[in-house]
Amino acid sequence: MARSVYFSFHYEDVSSFRANVVRNSWVAQRHGGESFIDKSIWEEAQQKGPRALKRLINSALQGTSVTVILVGSGTHQRRWVRYEIVKSFTEGKGILPIYINRIRSRSEGISARGVNPLERLAVYVSEDCKTLTFYERTQMKWLPYQDVSLDNNRTTNSIYFCNTRYGDFPGGRKYVFSDLFPTEYDWVLGDGYRNFADWVEEAADDVGR
Repeated sequence: MARSVYFSFHYEDVSSFRANVVRNSWVAQRHGGESFIDKSIWEEAQQKGPRALKRLINSALQGTSVTVILVGSGTHQRRWVRYEIVKSFTEGKGILPIYINRIRSRSEGISARGVNPLERLAVYVSEDCKTLTFYERTQMKWLPYQDVSLDNNRTTNSIYFCNTRYGDFPGGRKYVFSDLFPTEYDWVLGDGYRNFADWVEEAADDVGR
């Protein structure tokens, strides 16, 4: 089944061509739709401020079933990568992080493995499993996540969290995103060119899409 994918990444990994390797392989093998925001469009929205960036991301996410996070050395530090993850979560999309640091760039070879952004985000699930509250880890502390503009960082979600798309997770607890989604995928070590389509399919199936 063809899947529509949204790619979340740090733009330094576009400059080094690592992100392009993954995106181009998806396009070349014709596995379905994709959403990959052109840098010029991104920069124009950035000049207009956070609201314009959120509108751009929200629009690009429409119609996709899986968000693929291309994890380079500094991806976890990017504010808008975190927003893309949380927004994808609230919309019930599959979330698939893939380490790309072993892809050789045009100038610098491989780079250091970065922190998975999913390790820096968490969600508290209310007892009735309907209300979600988000947190991000900064400077060794979990703080309320500021960029989700849903009822002051809380949302009564259309996704009924417990026993449905995200598995058998009881309410009344906080979950780190890396506990909810797979984190072991590596483009080079896992032969991403051959296996990426299967990874996407598994990510979609995991959330019932």
